[in-house]
Amino acid sequence: MMTRALTFLAVVAATLLPRAASALVSVEVLYGIARPPSADFRSAVSGAQDDPHLFKSSLQLAGGSVLLHLDSLELGAIVDTSFRSGSASQTALGALVGYRLDLGPLRVEALGELGGHRYGNFLENPDVVTASSKSEWLAYVGLRPGISFRVSPHVLVGLWGFARWDVQDKDVPVTIGDASGTTPGSIKLGGASIGAAARLGFEF
Repeated sequence: MMTRALTFLAVVAATLLPRAASALVSVEVLYGIARPPSADFRSAVSGAQDDPHLFKSSLQLAGGSVLLHLDSLELGAIVDTSFRSGSASQTALGALVGYRLDLGPLRVEALGELGGHRYGNFLENPDVVTASSKSEWLAYVGLRPGISFRVSPHVLVGLWGFARWDVQDKDVPVTIGDASGTTPGSIKLGGASIGAAARLGFEF
């Protein structure tokens, strides 16, 4: 799926761009927070707004991206993982496509995402005794607005925001343990997630 998506984006770029387009590559490292998946985007936003312990209840997020800048068009890939003690981990691997606008040292970007969302390490949940699967992948689509500031000819710092929607959901059978014993249960995967990350980029 990822190979087909990247091939499609490359064909679109070749069709739309002028032949004299200039090209630059940037490599970024990211660190921020991600909210646990919610039923939909509105629930994700309201949950973040109403949470008095926003940072404590959110997952930490770390990752990186590579972007090819072809005039105002951007193509690239991103990988990140989100984690929290006592919680299952999540990893996203996606393709990026969108546009940028440079205003002097300021850069504004609007990108779309398409990729796979891995849920794993279910046994990190202290209530789960056994799980029928170690990890599951779900396809997702997303939006990624960003802003950055050029602090030197080849270095940028800034922020990304993102919203992702799993295009499907899945129930994973598990065994739940408590003081009275164990009972069968399930973990529901999928939904909408939002987050933000600081970014440090190096442009070549």
